[in-house]
Amino acid sequence: MKMTIPTHDPQTGELNPYYEELTGEKNPLSKDVENESFDIPSFVGRKFRYNGKYGLSTWTDTVKRISYRQGIVFDKPLKFKVPKKGEDFKAEKINIIGYNIELDVISSRSGQVYEFKNCVFIND
Repeated sequence: MKMTIPTHDPQTGELNPYYEELTGEKNPLSKDVENESFDIPSFVGRKFRYNGKYGLSTWTDTVKRISYRQGIVFDKPLKFKVPKKGEDFKAEKINIIGYNIELDVISSRSGQVYEFKNCVFIND
């Protein structure tokens, strides 16, 4: 049976400090390793735990699918006042400077949506 060394501590969600010592390779999720891209569909079917405001979850779930949300980034906060009846709509000029994409994990167990950035994926 092949043993896989986890990239994270399953109890705390922190990076495994012994990964390099045990595998002879840098932890692929550490900040000093450049990850230019990764295969999003490869996360489907993987087990994960959620690291939310109360800490790392005690439950484990499986990724059913990955979805995304796209947003627009403006050069300043978007503010406008709802006009009263008879007034013209006035808004200050803002510029679109780019777009952002947020990834979500959909769980197999409940269909719940979790932020990808807060999921800790577990190596089996």
